[in-house]
Parts: sequence; structure tokens; C-alpha cells
Amino acid sequence: MARRILRRVKLTTLIVVGEGAHDKAFLNHMKSIYDGRTSGQKVTINSADGGSPVDIINTVIRKHSHTDFDKRYVLLDSDVPITQQARIRAKRSKIELVESTPVCLEGMLLEILGQRVRGTNGACKAALHPQLAGQPTNPRAYVALFPQQVLDATVKE
Repeated sequence: MARRILRRVKLTTLIVVGEGAHDKAFLNHMKSIYDGRTSGQKVTINSADGGSPVDIINTVIRKHSHTDFDKRYVLLDSDVPITQQARIRAKRSKIELVESTPVCLEGMLLEILGQRVRGTNGACKAALHPQLAGQPTNPRAYVALFPQQVLDATVKE
């Protein structure tokens, strides 16, 4: 009788932490599109609930340094500069920082849509939020404007 050999596939685990509730909602929208594939990874989305880049990095280190994720990412607005010390601290904690440019998440999303980006965080929010199909804290609000085809064609790094 032949023995069945079960192979375990190790999943890559990663956590992506957004700066606030809007970032978390958009990241969950992206997860709904891309995380259903047989990618061999498990993605966790979380929110740092705002603050300065230093506060956000410290929150992520405090909340997630004890958890066993293969990769850690933090999505930050670029309206407040990240200090060199904060960058070093993030790197030591194996956290990759991803900056939303220009200005903030909403500015980046407007640019993806080919729309003019205004200079401030508030102006970008005022321009994008009325276009969404619901509250910006709801992942489904991003579905119509940011389907997979739009996201796949994006060259933002």
C-alpha cells in the first residue's frame, strides 16, 4: 500500500498597516482583488489610527513586533516628512515604509485617475471623497473607481 505524503506549503505572511481608517479601507479593497489568488501569501490589513510618522512607526513596532510576519509594510502620507531616525528605527524593525505621493492616499488615488492633484491633504480628500461610492472608510466605496484593470495599469511605486 502506498503512503500518502502530504506536503505543507509555507504561506508568506505579511501585514500592511495604513495610517488611518481611509488607508485601511483602500488596502482592504486591494486585498479583496489580489489576495484571493493562489499567491502563497496571507495578508493582514491594519490601521495605526493616525498621528505623525514617528507615532505611526512606534505604534506598529509596539503592536506588531511580537507577531510573526514575514514582511511588514506601513503606508504613510507624504505631507509630513519622515525623520531619518524614524526611517532607521523602521528598518531595524524590518518595516518597509511606503509613502503615498503626492501628499496623501487621496492625492495618489487622484493621480492614478489622471486627475489634477491639489496641494493639501484636505483638498485632495475634498476632491476624491465625493467621487467614491460611499464613505471613504468602507472598502466597497473604492470598487467602481479602482477596479483591478485600473490598479493593474498603475505604475506608482
